[in-house]
Amino acid sequence: MKQFKIPFQILVLVVFFNFSNAQRKLSKHQPFSSYWFIDELLKWNPETDINTKFNISHLPLKQRFTDSVTQISPALSTKPSIVSLIAPHPTNSHPSQGFQTVEQYAFPYWQYIDYLVQWGGSAAEGIIVTPTTFWIESAHLNGVEILGTVFFPPNVYGGKEEWVREFLQQDTNGNFPVADKLIEVAKVYGFEGWFINQETNGMEKKEADLMQAFLKYYQKKSNASLKIMWYDAMIEDGRVIWQDELNHHNSIYFQNGDEKLSDIMFLDFGWSETQLEDSHKRAKELNRSPWDLFSGIDVQGKSYKTPTNWNGLYKNEKPYTTSIGLYWPNSTFNIAKDKQPESVYDEEQKFWNGTILEEDVPAWQSKEWKGFSKYIPARSVISALPFVTNFNYGLGRFYNEEGKPLSTREWHNLSIQDILPTWQWQVDSTEVKANFDFTESYTGGSSVKFQAVKRVKNIKIPLYKTALELSGSEMLSFAIKGSGTLNLVIYTNNGSQQSFLAETHQDWTKSQFSLSELKGLRVIKVEALFTGNKNEFVNLGSLSITEDKASSIKKPKVKVTPFFSKNKIELYVHIEGDKRAKFHNIYYLNNNQKIWLGKTRSADYYVAPFDIKESKNSIKILVESIAKDGTRSKVSRSTAYLK
Repeated sequence: MKQFKIPFQILVLVVFFNFSNAQRKLSKHQPFSSYWFIDELLKWNPETDINTKFNISHLPLKQRFTDSVTQISPALSTKPSIVSLIAPHPTNSHPSQGFQTVEQYAFPYWQYIDYLVQWGGSAAEGIIVTPTTFWIESAHLNGVEILGTVFFPPNVYGGKEEWVREFLQQDTNGNFPVADKLIEVAKVYGFEGWFINQETNGMEKKEADLMQAFLKYYQKKSNASLKIMWYDAMIEDGRVIWQDELNHHNSIYFQNGDEKLSDIMFLDFGWSETQLEDSHKRAKELNRSPWDLFSGIDVQGKSYKTPTNWNGLYKNEKPYTTSIGLYWPNSTFNIAKDKQPESVYDEEQKFWNGTILEEDVPAWQSKEWKGFSKYIPARSVISALPFVTNFNYGLGRFYNEEGKPLSTREWHNLSIQDILPTWQWQVDSTEVKANFDFTESYTGGSSVKFQAVKRVKNIKIPLYKTALELSGSEMLSFAIKGSGTLNLVIYTNNGSQQSFLAETHQDWTKSQFSLSELKGLRVIKVEALFTGNKNEFVNLGSLSITEDKASSIKKPKVKVTPFFSKNKIELYVHIEGDKRAKFHNIYYLNNNQKIWLGKTRSADYYVAPFDIKESKNSIKILVESIAKDGTRSKVSRSTAYLK
């Protein structure tokens, strides 16, 4: 993108210095996410690529819904959207299934975005980048479509004209082999399409026409089941001239008569209010929604301290002209003081909810960062039973199960992130502090914590937007600990509400309540009601609405392949599990003590090196499957022989 002042490949090394230091040295058996140059992509074969089985998403895209009744601002339209272009790791050496550190970016505000692009690519590493498995599955859990990146860098940053021409090559039958391969990759790995960013100079009308033909071919060949996001750079005659708007120079890549060439379009960052008004008008003239245009905000360097022309995006406290495109919102990680979950989440709250800058700024720059949560209605996927959450953020300094510690190793795996609260946090912070707690968990590595700033009574803290139809056989369960008092309140579609109070103790206590009185109703919101004296708190560690009768799932079949070196071992674990299983938990049995090694949705999982005694000839690996309602299967035992 044109704002780069230094070569992209150098920028990546600088920006990700903290990431590289935080990650322990990776083993030669570590599987990695895919990235290619054009010739490498054309040779790619999922049957022979040893990383493929670790890069496949096993979670389909969930369906979202909106409900004006439970919106914070009911009058807001749900059509405006946000696309987030994140660059959480360098293009190469990106582990397929997570890290052994909390010092990696995790995203908690899925409810405000509709698309995620895993941005990457450089002239030094590869220009085609697939989304990583755990980002795909976390996005899909929240109903967010996720795209990979095709990046043709500017010439000055190593871009080569022949790469564009290779991309646009046709066979004797007029097919585009690269388009076929992009479609194959997306279908094999299970993501929704590609963001195409063509910024290499030297192209002419021939290449421009071929690019349009390529996009038409892709749309037809994928049966419109996969998306294309186009970046505002290349114009109709092949030159790269950023327009900062939709106009007659670039609209041909968006819509050509009655043919849709790209599903959504990212407008470059230099736009003015007038240009966005013109873009809005131009989209309508093309019989396209102006909300399919995403006006870029470059937050790479300054995050929420970025000067932004909000007048072009919001008017009368509503989205105004186009949707919003965020470039590098993961900069919240970069500006966090210590890269720990607490400080990163603090920056996330400012970015998404808005803030007033504390430091002095030039007179032309507003001190207000408006954020997005007040203007984009929260989306939800919680429309089918069972609903289970442990408020697991997707990383941890430890791993607990039902309050019992089973690992003290750091981990980061967004594939097992839970659906996090819809509203974070709609509460008066002068009365109650609401936050994630990364020092306490019921199951996983985190919980949510409500703490009284002063003596408070029955303070409402909205948690989840839902659409759960009840038959009368459901149970509400939640686990809490602390010193204050917490009720959970169920709101239904007939305007009624029902409150459930459990006793609070110093240790985790789980309570269950029948929802039989709500038979035939729909749960539309779940809320916490907190009471406490100053500094009293309650941790909420789990919340579920499930059928009274527990599921029954078969135990998995397991094959373990060990790699042993000195006193360390790493594993490939192949799991043939019940199709109704949501997760599989993997443990190491050490002197009859279960040690948690990982949790996955996948049939194949990589366990990073862990310590064992050199004298051992074999180790015991345990695997159990977990149903959607949290029910566990019987445990499968497998012996990994080391010598």
